[in-house]
Amino acid sequence: MKATIVAPPVGRIALVQLAVLVVATIGVLPVDVTTAYSMLIGGVIQIGPQAYFTRLAFRYRGARQAPNILRAIQKGEAGKLLLTAVSFALAFSFISPLHIPGLFLSYGAMIIVQWFCAARILNHRKI
Repeated sequence: MKATIVAPPVGRIALVQLAVLVVATIGVLPVDVTTAYSMLIGGVIQIGPQAYFTRLAFRYRGARQAPNILRAIQKGEAGKLLLTAVSFALAFSFISPLHIPGLFLSYGAMIIVQWFCAARILNHRKI
């Protein structure tokens, strides 16, 4: 039996985040190249692991799939944390020079963009 619950369009959030990140990076590029690529790296460090989590968390739908949903969310969150930590470690280890404030600013900005997109999706869905 096929699930009748429609999956939320959470995949679009990553696309919106990428669009905002690219526009911000292009806007900063003429001012400072190091800051621009640091911003790009910080944004990708947030978007990539969050997209991984989203992919796992929304794989299953329906009440009968509750145990699978719980396992997927747990695996997704653990994977997201691990991917984020490894990405930051790689960035700090191998990228030089790195504009640290730009890196963390864009990381935080992508979290805020994600929150606004998720809120917008929730407000437009009929519950």
